[in-house]
Amino acid sequence: MKIAICDDEKLFLSDLEQKIYSHVSKLDCEVFPFSSAEELLGSPEHFDLIFLDIEMGGMDGMSAARQIRMDDYEIPIVFLTSHAEMAIEGYEVNAFRFLKKPVEDEKLLQTLQDIQLVRASHKGVLIKAGGEEILVIPSEILFLESDNNNVRIITTSGSFTTRMKLGEAIDIFNRINDTIRKVHRCSAVNLDHVARLRDREAVLDDGSVIGISRSCFNEFKNQLYDHVKKTAR
Repeated sequence: MKIAICDDEKLFLSDLEQKIYSHVSKLDCEVFPFSSAEELLGSPEHFDLIFLDIEMGGMDGMSAARQIRMDDYEIPIVFLTSHAEMAIEGYEVNAFRFLKKPVEDEKLLQTLQDIQLVRASHKGVLIKAGGEEILVIPSEILFLESDNNNVRIITTSGSFTTRMKLGEAIDIFNRINDTIRKVHRCSAVNLDHVARLRDREAVLDDGSVIGISRSCFNEFKNQLYDHVKKTAR
């Protein structure tokens, strides 16, 4: 895993680099320190994770993140800031997390562990559909719908129907990315893609609206709130 750190405080930059290596073996990661946003943006390397200071001389971290997002919307960006109120603006650039400076070891370790989980979640499952095998990435699933022994899998890149029971499909996908939850006897949604709840309905980030049965609503609401707490540290 290639990790970039961008901060104009040299002592902080060196300290964070050493902290990352204390949590992740040098055999498993390589850290690239940058003392300016311009230096980071000029690097030819493709990074798996970027730690980015918001307040820097020259180009600030938020402007650098906007530049990065023009080419890559998926790379996790962890903002470093001394002012928590600046974190709100980071949601415009799909920030993965915000860490308050000085960075606590426990928070840094949790962030690195969560990044590893996200990377693992991009593994796929081969599903037979329409006479061919299709690779489905569980983290890209929006929701599932069942019709007797068939399950329709709706993802961010398309939909596929396979011969399988809903419970089986949920179990298979949750072995890789444990975020699929039942909302009805015939449907399940991915917690990662729920934008909001309203009147026993889940509104997903693509605009889809999935009904939630009365018997599932309270449990699903609690599962969603727990998920949000875990992923928004």
